[in-house]
Amino acid sequence: MMNPPGARSRISPWLIGAATVVVVLALVQWLFPPPFVVERPGPVVDTLGEVVDKEGAEPEPMISIRDAETYPTEGQLNLLTVSIHGSPDRSVGWLGLVPALFDPSQQIVPMAEIYPPGVSSEDRQQQNDQLMNRSQADATVAALRQLGEEVPATVSVSGIAQGSPAEGKLADGDVLVRVNGTEVVGYEQLRRLIADNGADEPAQITVLRGGEEVTVGATPVSSGTAETPGPAVLGIAVTSDYDFPVDVELRINDIGGPSAGMMFALGIMDTLTPGSLTGGHTVSGTGTIDGEGTVGAIGGLPQKMYGAAEADTDLFLMAIGNCDAVPENIPGDMTVAPVATLAEAERAIEDFAAGKKPAGLERCDSATSQATPLS
Repeated sequence: MMNPPGARSRISPWLIGAATVVVVLALVQWLFPPPFVVERPGPVVDTLGEVVDKEGAEPEPMISIRDAETYPTEGQLNLLTVSIHGSPDRSVGWLGLVPALFDPSQQIVPMAEIYPPGVSSEDRQQQNDQLMNRSQADATVAALRQLGEEVPATVSVSGIAQGSPAEGKLADGDVLVRVNGTEVVGYEQLRRLIADNGADEPAQITVLRGGEEVTVGATPVSSGTAETPGPAVLGIAVTSDYDFPVDVELRINDIGGPSAGMMFALGIMDTLTPGSLTGGHTVSGTGTIDGEGTVGAIGGLPQKMYGAAEADTDLFLMAIGNCDAVPENIPGDMTVAPVATLAEAERAIEDFAAGKKPAGLERCDSATSQATPLS
Protein backbone atom coordinates (compact mmCIF):
# COMPACT_ATOMS: atom_id res chain seq x y z
CA MET A 1 0.00 0.00 0.00
CA MET A 2 1.33 3.39 -0.91
CA ASN A 3 1.50 6.21 1.57
CA PRO A 4 -1.20 8.83 1.20
CA PRO A 5 -0.15 11.97 -0.66
CA GLY A 6 1.90 14.22 1.60
CA ALA A 7 2.57 11.46 4.12
CA ARG A 8 6.16 10.64 5.15
CA SER A 9 7.67 7.38 6.38
CA ARG A 10 8.10 7.56 10.08
CA ILE A 11 11.15 6.11 11.85
CA SER A 12 10.67 5.51 15.54
CA PRO A 13 12.67 8.03 17.64
CA TRP A 14 13.87 5.27 19.96
CA LEU A 15 15.36 3.41 16.99
CA ILE A 16 17.24 6.53 16.00
CA GLY A 17 18.38 6.98 19.61
CA ALA A 18 19.48 3.35 19.92
CA ALA A 19 21.41 3.51 16.68
CA THR A 20 23.10 6.70 17.81
CA VAL A 21 24.12 5.12 21.12
CA VAL A 22 25.57 2.10 19.33
CA VAL A 23 27.58 4.27 16.97
CA VAL A 24 28.85 6.45 19.81
CA LEU A 25 29.82 3.43 21.93
CA ALA A 26 31.62 1.83 19.00
CA LEU A 27 33.48 5.06 18.36
CA VAL A 28 34.45 5.43 22.02
CA GLN A 29 35.66 1.83 22.24
CA TRP A 30 37.74 2.33 19.10
CA LEU A 31 39.22 5.69 20.09
CA PHE A 32 39.52 5.05 23.85
CA PRO A 33 39.91 1.32 24.60
CA PRO A 34 39.66 0.58 28.33
CA PRO A 35 43.03 0.24 30.11
CA PHE A 36 41.73 -2.83 31.92
CA VAL A 37 41.59 -6.60 31.59
CA VAL A 38 39.26 -9.09 33.24
CA GLU A 39 40.49 -12.01 35.32
CA ARG A 40 38.23 -15.08 35.33
CA PRO A 41 38.59 -18.64 36.63
CA GLY A 42 40.64 -20.64 34.16
CA PRO A 43 41.01 -24.37 33.45
CA VAL A 44 41.44 -26.76 36.38
CA VAL A 45 44.01 -29.47 35.63
CA ASP A 46 44.58 -32.67 37.61
CA THR A 47 48.32 -33.28 38.01
CA LEU A 48 47.53 -36.96 38.61
CA GLY A 49 45.60 -37.17 35.34
CA GLU A 50 46.48 -37.43 31.67
CA VAL A 51 47.06 -34.88 28.92
CA VAL A 52 47.06 -35.00 25.13
CA ASP A 53 50.18 -33.31 23.75
CA LYS A 54 48.78 -32.86 20.25
CA GLU A 55 45.65 -33.59 18.30
CA GLY A 56 45.24 -37.28 17.52
CA ALA A 57 47.90 -38.38 20.02
CA GLU A 58 47.28 -40.88 22.79
CA PRO A 59 46.75 -39.47 26.31
CA GLU A 60 49.83 -39.59 28.49
CA PRO A 61 50.28 -39.07 32.24
CA MET A 62 50.93 -35.46 33.19
CA ILE A 63 53.67 -36.75 35.50
CA SER A 64 56.03 -39.39 34.11
CA ILE A 65 58.95 -40.62 36.21
CA ARG A 66 61.70 -42.88 34.95
CA ASP A 67 64.47 -44.60 36.90
CA ALA A 68 62.23 -44.92 39.97
CA GLU A 69 59.36 -47.09 41.17
CA THR A 70 55.99 -45.39 40.87
CA TYR A 71 52.60 -46.22 42.35
CA PRO A 72 48.94 -45.83 41.35
CA THR A 73 47.09 -42.87 42.81
CA GLU A 74 43.52 -41.93 43.68
CA GLY A 75 41.61 -38.69 43.94
CA GLN A 76 42.79 -35.47 42.35
CA LEU A 77 45.55 -32.93 42.93
CA ASN A 78 44.36 -30.01 40.84
CA LEU A 79 46.38 -27.02 39.75
CA LEU A 80 44.36 -23.86 39.17
CA THR A 81 44.64 -21.14 36.58
CA VAL A 82 43.30 -17.68 35.76
CA SER A 83 42.10 -16.66 32.31
CA ILE A 84 42.97 -13.09 31.28
CA HIS A 85 40.49 -11.46 28.91
CA GLY A 86 41.94 -8.45 27.16
CA SER A 87 45.45 -7.49 26.08
CA PRO A 88 47.33 -4.56 24.53
CA ASP A 89 46.57 -6.13 21.15
CA ARG A 90 42.91 -6.90 21.76
CA SER A 91 40.86 -4.78 24.11
CA VAL A 92 38.04 -6.39 26.05
CA GLY A 93 35.94 -3.28 25.37
CA TRP A 94 33.99 -1.14 27.81
CA LEU A 95 30.90 -3.31 27.50
CA GLY A 96 33.04 -6.38 28.15
CA LEU A 97 33.80 -5.03 31.61
CA VAL A 98 30.14 -4.91 32.64
CA PRO A 99 29.65 -8.60 33.56
CA ALA A 100 32.65 -8.44 35.90
CA LEU A 101 30.89 -5.72 37.91
CA PHE A 102 28.20 -8.20 38.95
CA ASP A 103 30.07 -11.52 39.00
CA PRO A 104 32.23 -12.10 42.11
CA SER A 105 34.27 -14.74 40.26
CA GLN A 106 35.58 -12.05 37.91
CA GLN A 107 37.83 -9.10 38.63
CA ILE A 108 38.67 -5.97 36.66
CA VAL A 109 42.41 -5.30 36.80
CA PRO A 110 44.46 -2.42 35.36
CA MET A 111 46.14 -3.66 32.20
CA ALA A 112 49.48 -2.28 33.40
CA GLU A 113 49.49 -4.83 36.22
CA ILE A 114 49.41 -7.67 33.70
CA TYR A 115 51.16 -5.99 30.79
CA PRO A 116 53.64 -3.36 32.01
CA PRO A 117 54.45 -0.61 29.51
CA GLY A 118 56.45 -2.01 26.62
CA VAL A 119 55.47 -5.64 27.32
CA SER A 120 53.50 -7.27 24.51
CA SER A 121 51.31 -10.37 24.66
CA GLU A 122 54.15 -12.36 23.12
CA ASP A 123 56.63 -11.01 25.69
CA ARG A 124 54.34 -12.00 28.55
CA GLN A 125 53.79 -15.47 27.10
CA GLN A 126 57.53 -15.99 26.77
CA GLN A 127 58.10 -14.83 30.36
CA ASN A 128 55.35 -17.14 31.63
CA ASP A 129 56.81 -20.08 29.72
CA GLN A 130 60.20 -19.45 31.33
CA LEU A 131 58.60 -19.19 34.77
CA MET A 132 56.71 -22.43 34.19
CA ASN A 133 59.90 -24.26 33.18
CA ARG A 134 61.69 -23.01 36.28
CA SER A 135 58.68 -23.87 38.43
CA GLN A 136 58.69 -27.45 37.16
CA ALA A 137 62.37 -27.86 37.97
CA ASP A 138 61.93 -26.36 41.45
CA ALA A 139 58.86 -28.54 42.07
CA THR A 140 60.86 -31.64 41.21
CA VAL A 141 63.69 -30.61 43.53
CA ALA A 142 61.31 -29.77 46.38
CA ALA A 143 59.40 -33.05 46.02
CA LEU A 144 62.49 -35.23 45.91
CA ARG A 145 64.09 -33.44 48.86
CA GLN A 146 60.83 -33.74 50.84
CA LEU A 147 61.03 -37.49 50.21
CA GLY A 148 64.59 -37.58 51.53
CA GLU A 149 66.44 -37.69 48.22
CA GLU A 150 69.69 -35.80 47.72
CA VAL A 151 69.48 -33.30 44.86
CA PRO A 152 72.80 -31.49 44.44
CA ALA A 153 72.52 -27.98 43.02
CA THR A 154 75.01 -25.74 41.27
CA VAL A 155 74.19 -22.04 41.58
CA SER A 156 76.11 -19.83 39.14
CA VAL A 157 76.30 -16.10 38.47
CA SER A 158 74.59 -15.32 35.15
CA GLY A 159 74.48 -11.53 35.28
CA ILE A 160 75.73 -8.56 37.32
CA ALA A 161 73.93 -5.23 37.55
CA GLN A 162 75.98 -2.16 36.69
CA GLY A 163 77.00 -0.27 39.82
CA SER A 164 75.96 -3.13 42.11
CA PRO A 165 78.02 -4.36 45.09
CA ALA A 166 78.99 -7.43 43.08
CA GLU A 167 80.47 -5.47 40.17
CA GLY A 168 84.22 -6.04 39.94
CA LYS A 169 84.12 -8.73 42.64
CA LEU A 170 82.01 -11.48 41.11
CA ALA A 171 82.01 -12.55 37.47
CA ASP A 172 79.64 -14.31 35.10
CA GLY A 173 80.14 -18.04 35.44
CA ASP A 174 81.28 -17.94 39.06
CA VAL A 175 79.85 -20.93 40.94
CA LEU A 176 78.59 -19.78 44.33
CA VAL A 177 79.91 -22.19 46.94
CA ARG A 178 79.44 -20.54 50.34
CA VAL A 179 78.15 -17.31 51.86
CA ASN A 180 79.61 -16.48 55.30
CA GLY A 181 80.64 -20.10 55.62
CA THR A 182 77.22 -21.60 54.80
CA GLU A 183 77.06 -23.86 51.75
CA VAL A 184 74.83 -22.54 48.95
CA VAL A 185 72.21 -25.15 48.04
CA GLY A 186 69.66 -23.13 46.07
CA TYR A 187 68.50 -19.77 44.78
CA GLU A 188 66.01 -18.91 47.52
CA GLN A 189 68.44 -19.95 50.24
CA LEU A 190 71.09 -17.72 48.63
CA ARG A 191 68.68 -14.77 48.75
CA ARG A 192 68.05 -15.41 52.44
CA LEU A 193 71.75 -15.65 53.21
CA ILE A 194 72.38 -12.27 51.59
CA ALA A 195 69.34 -10.72 53.28
CA ASP A 196 70.42 -12.09 56.67
CA ASN A 197 73.88 -10.57 56.19
CA GLY A 198 72.28 -7.14 55.89
CA ALA A 199 73.65 -3.99 54.31
CA ASP A 200 75.97 -2.89 57.13
CA GLU A 201 78.92 -5.23 56.59
CA PRO A 202 80.52 -7.26 53.79
CA ALA A 203 79.29 -10.75 53.04
CA GLN A 204 82.09 -13.26 52.58
CA ILE A 205 81.33 -15.03 49.33
CA THR A 206 83.27 -18.08 48.23
CA VAL A 207 83.07 -18.95 44.54
CA LEU A 208 84.57 -21.56 42.26
CA ARG A 209 86.40 -19.71 39.47
CA GLY A 210 88.75 -21.35 37.00
CA GLY A 211 88.81 -24.53 39.06
CA GLU A 212 89.87 -22.75 42.25
CA GLU A 213 87.92 -21.43 45.23
CA VAL A 214 88.12 -17.67 45.70
CA THR A 215 86.61 -15.70 48.60
CA VAL A 216 85.61 -12.06 48.12
CA GLY A 217 83.91 -9.53 50.35
CA ALA A 218 80.95 -7.56 49.02
CA THR A 219 78.62 -5.34 51.06
CA PRO A 220 74.97 -5.80 49.97
CA VAL A 221 72.66 -2.83 49.54
CA SER A 222 69.06 -2.46 50.63
CA SER A 223 66.53 -3.02 47.87
CA GLY A 224 63.31 -1.07 47.57
CA THR A 225 63.13 2.65 48.31
CA ALA A 226 64.09 4.95 51.17
CA GLU A 227 60.46 4.99 52.30
CA THR A 228 59.98 1.21 51.99
CA PRO A 229 63.38 -0.49 52.14
CA GLY A 230 63.61 -4.10 51.06
CA PRO A 231 65.98 -6.96 51.86
CA ALA A 232 69.71 -6.65 51.24
CA VAL A 233 70.83 -7.73 47.77
CA LEU A 234 74.05 -8.05 45.80
CA GLY A 235 72.67 -7.15 42.37
CA ILE A 236 73.33 -10.45 40.63
CA ALA A 237 71.29 -12.86 38.53
CA VAL A 238 71.87 -16.55 39.03
CA THR A 239 70.99 -19.85 37.38
CA SER A 240 70.51 -23.16 39.17
CA ASP A 241 71.48 -26.51 37.67
CA TYR A 242 70.34 -29.66 39.45
CA ASP A 243 71.68 -33.19 39.36
CA PHE A 244 68.42 -35.18 39.54
CA PRO A 245 68.58 -38.77 40.80
CA VAL A 246 65.49 -39.65 38.70
CA ASP A 247 64.05 -38.42 35.41
CA VAL A 248 60.79 -36.52 35.98
CA GLU A 249 58.79 -35.21 33.01
CA LEU A 250 55.86 -32.85 33.51
CA ARG A 251 53.51 -32.39 30.56
CA ILE A 252 51.38 -29.26 30.54
CA ASN A 253 49.81 -27.43 27.61
CA ASP A 254 48.99 -23.74 27.22
CA ILE A 255 49.61 -22.87 30.87
CA GLY A 256 52.41 -20.59 32.03
CA GLY A 257 53.70 -18.90 35.15
CA PRO A 258 55.02 -20.27 38.44
CA SER A 259 51.81 -20.74 40.46
CA ALA A 260 51.43 -24.48 39.79
CA GLY A 261 54.68 -25.33 41.58
CA MET A 262 53.21 -26.61 44.85
CA MET A 263 50.68 -28.86 43.11
CA PHE A 264 53.32 -30.26 40.76
CA ALA A 265 55.47 -31.13 43.77
CA LEU A 266 52.58 -32.84 45.56
CA GLY A 267 51.75 -34.81 42.41
CA ILE A 268 55.36 -36.00 42.11
CA MET A 269 55.38 -37.05 45.76
CA ASP A 270 52.10 -38.96 45.43
CA THR A 271 53.37 -40.75 42.32
CA LEU A 272 56.59 -41.83 44.04
CA THR A 273 55.03 -43.13 47.27
CA PRO A 274 52.76 -46.13 47.96
CA GLY A 275 49.10 -45.49 48.70
CA SER A 276 47.03 -42.40 47.98
CA LEU A 277 48.07 -39.07 49.47
CA THR A 278 44.58 -37.63 48.92
CA GLY A 279 42.64 -40.58 50.30
CA GLY A 280 40.49 -40.34 47.18
CA HIS A 281 39.48 -36.72 47.83
CA THR A 282 39.64 -33.81 45.39
CA VAL A 283 42.40 -31.45 46.48
CA SER A 284 43.02 -28.21 44.62
CA GLY A 285 45.62 -25.57 45.30
CA THR A 286 47.88 -22.82 44.12
CA GLY A 287 51.25 -21.50 45.19
CA THR A 288 54.78 -21.18 43.91
CA ILE A 289 57.51 -23.47 45.18
CA ASP A 290 61.27 -23.18 45.48
CA GLY A 291 63.86 -25.92 45.72
CA GLU A 292 63.68 -25.87 49.50
CA GLY A 293 59.93 -26.35 49.60
CA THR A 294 58.86 -22.81 50.47
CA VAL A 295 55.37 -22.03 49.15
CA GLY A 296 54.97 -18.51 47.77
CA ALA A 297 52.01 -16.22 47.12
CA ILE A 298 50.37 -15.93 43.71
CA GLY A 299 47.97 -13.63 41.87
CA GLY A 300 44.31 -14.18 41.12
CA LEU A 301 43.51 -16.09 44.30
CA PRO A 302 39.75 -15.32 44.34
CA GLN A 303 39.37 -16.48 40.74
CA LYS A 304 41.27 -19.67 41.51
CA MET A 305 39.06 -20.32 44.55
CA TYR A 306 35.96 -20.02 42.36
CA GLY A 307 37.56 -22.40 39.87
CA ALA A 308 38.26 -24.85 42.69
CA ALA A 309 34.66 -24.64 43.87
CA GLU A 310 33.41 -25.38 40.34
CA ALA A 311 35.62 -28.49 40.37
CA ASP A 312 33.89 -29.76 43.55
CA THR A 313 37.04 -29.37 45.61
CA ASP A 314 37.09 -30.90 49.09
CA LEU A 315 40.33 -29.30 50.31
CA PHE A 316 41.80 -26.07 48.99
CA LEU A 317 45.49 -25.34 49.61
CA MET A 318 46.78 -21.78 49.34
CA ALA A 319 50.00 -19.94 50.10
CA ILE A 320 49.89 -18.41 53.54
CA GLY A 321 51.28 -15.25 51.97
CA ASN A 322 47.92 -14.84 50.21
CA CYS A 323 45.92 -14.43 53.44
CA ASP A 324 45.05 -10.84 52.55
CA ALA A 325 43.58 -11.93 49.19
CA VAL A 326 41.00 -14.40 50.54
CA PRO A 327 37.49 -13.25 49.52
CA GLU A 328 35.04 -12.40 52.28
CA ASN A 329 32.70 -15.18 51.14
CA ILE A 330 34.46 -18.46 50.40
CA PRO A 331 32.88 -20.01 47.30
CA GLY A 332 31.57 -23.55 47.48
CA ASP A 333 31.81 -25.94 50.40
CA MET A 334 35.49 -26.64 50.77
CA THR A 335 38.00 -26.64 53.58
CA VAL A 336 40.69 -23.97 53.14
CA ALA A 337 44.20 -24.57 54.45
CA PRO A 338 46.92 -21.90 54.19
CA VAL A 339 50.41 -23.40 54.05
CA ALA A 340 53.92 -21.99 54.12
CA THR A 341 55.89 -25.06 53.03
CA LEU A 342 55.51 -28.23 51.02
CA ALA A 343 55.74 -30.21 54.27
CA GLU A 344 52.74 -28.27 55.64
CA ALA A 345 50.80 -28.93 52.44
CA GLU A 346 51.50 -32.65 52.73
CA ARG A 347 50.45 -32.61 56.39
CA ALA A 348 47.21 -30.76 55.60
CA ILE A 349 46.25 -33.36 52.99
CA GLU A 350 47.14 -36.26 55.27
CA ASP A 351 45.09 -34.77 58.11
CA PHE A 352 42.10 -34.20 55.83
CA ALA A 353 42.35 -37.72 54.38
CA ALA A 354 42.41 -39.10 57.94
CA GLY A 355 39.23 -37.22 58.85
CA LYS A 356 41.01 -34.49 60.81
CA LYS A 357 40.55 -30.77 60.22
CA PRO A 358 43.80 -29.22 58.99
CA ALA A 359 44.91 -25.81 60.26
CA GLY A 360 42.73 -23.29 58.45
CA LEU A 361 42.18 -19.58 58.03
CA GLU A 362 42.67 -19.02 61.74
CA ARG A 363 46.36 -18.95 60.82
CA CYS A 364 45.82 -15.64 59.10
CA ASP A 365 45.98 -12.52 61.22
CA SER A 366 43.29 -10.33 59.68
CA ALA A 367 44.68 -7.19 61.30
CA THR A 368 48.15 -7.41 59.77
CA SER A 369 47.69 -9.92 56.95
CA GLN A 370 50.59 -11.84 58.42
CA ALA A 371 50.67 -15.57 58.98
CA THR A 372 51.14 -17.39 62.25
CA PRO A 373 53.62 -20.22 61.53
CA LEU A 374 52.93 -23.77 62.61
CA SER A 375 55.22 -25.16 65.24
